[in-house]
Amino acid sequence: MNPLIKQLLDTLGRLGNSQLVALFNVLDFENCGVFGVLAKGEFISHSRDITFKFENTPLEKIILSGRTSTYPGILLKKLLLPFPTYDKTKSTFDCLCLPLLGAEQEVVTGVIVLAQNTRTSLPSARLQMLQMLMPMVANIVEMTEENERLIQLATQDELTKLYTRPYFEMRLQEEVTRTRRHGEYFSILRIDMDHFKQINGTCGYRQGNNVLQEFAKTLAESIRQKIDIACRYSGQQFMVLLPNTGVDGAYVLAERIRQSCAQHFFRTVQGTQLKVTMSIGITQNIETVSPESDENANADNQVSSKEEILARSDSMLQIAKKTGRDKIMVSW
Repeated sequence: MNPLIKQLLDTLGRLGNSQLVALFNVLDFENCGVFGVLAKGEFISHSRDITFKFENTPLEKIILSGRTSTYPGILLKKLLLPFPTYDKTKSTFDCLCLPLLGAEQEVVTGVIVLAQNTRTSLPSARLQMLQMLMPMVANIVEMTEENERLIQLATQDELTKLYTRPYFEMRLQEEVTRTRRHGEYFSILRIDMDHFKQINGTCGYRQGNNVLQEFAKTLAESIRQKIDIACRYSGQQFMVLLPNTGVDGAYVLAERIRQSCAQHFFRTVQGTQLKVTMSIGITQNIETVSPESDENANADNQVSSKEEILARSDSMLQIAKKTGRDKIMVSW
């Protein structure tokens, strides 16, 4: 939905004679987020990264009153974000602040902020037009937020906040297709908690869920952000997709994860300490073939399908578990 929000902010900017437009969304009774910023035609999305407390700022007055107002403005340079202030001495421009009313037309759900030259005033006809557009803008923002929420529900595991199995398998197939075209490597880790049923049996499902959440956090912190894809594949089993990574690099990561868990004490609800180990299977998308075992000695490698990759990772995991657990097995 970013193209739609970009077009929306661009239209508001042109109507308001502004090259710097921000859309703040109200998160709760004291915090707001930045849904997006349009700076000289470039759209920057901050919706999942930045939040502000609006208490004691002009935004608080706008949100409580629901009235359009103009305040002195400052530029938060790192974000290219125009922000209204009460301090005229630090201001270099004005901020026209337009509230967005929700479906009930009683609660402010967001604020549009347009940076404007302090020496020029916006014609009243333009201001009226902007105010007339606000209900439509509010509807578009609410629709976008609802779509993002639905997408999150479909792609994010509710308990661990990692990706879901369907999303992982979709991304895995995309990676298979991409690397087949370009001849690149990727690897996957299949991780399973050892003796997890005993945890549920002796400590209860609540404690089992706590362990899953704690491990998921460790896993998310171990991988490359916005590159690797980690998911909860089934009950106590996790998968990680590692683009542009062969099994050597995958093994280094797997060993780091295994050791972190082996050395970590998971705390129970009662405050006692619990040790949990992991068994891990690793494979990559290109299977090396021994020339002696192949009739065609020139066929050094075989590109695998998604199903073959998943099957090999499962085979490696089963070997790791059958040979003592707390181990890593690799399909070289």
